[in-house]
Amino acid sequence: MKIVLIHGKNTDPNSNWYPWFGREVEKMGYEYIAPVMPSPADPIIKEWLAEIEKIKPDEKTILIGHSRGGFAILRWLEKATPKKKVKKVILIAVNSGRLKDKAILSESDYGFYTDEGYDFEKIKSHCDDFVVLHSRDDKTVSFSAGESNAAGLSAKFLQFNDRGHFGKGINEISEILEEIQPAIKRK
Repeated sequence: MKIVLIHGKNTDPNSNWYPWFGREVEKMGYEYIAPVMPSPADPIIKEWLAEIEKIKPDEKTILIGHSRGGFAILRWLEKATPKKKVKKVILIAVNSGRLKDKAILSESDYGFYTDEGYDFEKIKSHCDDFVVLHSRDDKTVSFSAGESNAAGLSAKFLQFNDRGHFGKGINEISEILEEIQPAIKRK
């Protein structure tokens, strides 16, 4: 089993709760991959998709994306070849993908956003098991984005009131471990 974490914008694998998560996954004895994504301050979708492709996700891979990292995972699944499958996808504080919902309207998006948002049907053709985590007090990405993603993906939706954007000050997210356990048991 391969567990892949794609970090968010303006971070790296040594930020936030990511190191804690990596240690926990490694204690379980699974392969853990957390690449340093290129240009994290001003990400370009093509570069992030290329990094995900290098990992070679497959039917024994759980993809976990925080914020822009989850965004990149969804865009990668949209573009994946027809027979490509992954085991599970967990999205934490991920935007809707619609241009009108950009968190910071003035920021460049370099291909992350579209007028239509995500093509959920294409995405779901590559995975049958989605989980969305979102907090009502997220000041970066609106709670409605989490609701939209959960509905579009027919995902399990874990809602919180006090986790913000799951960034600074959040050192653990035990719910992620709880969500990867069932997928691991269904090898």
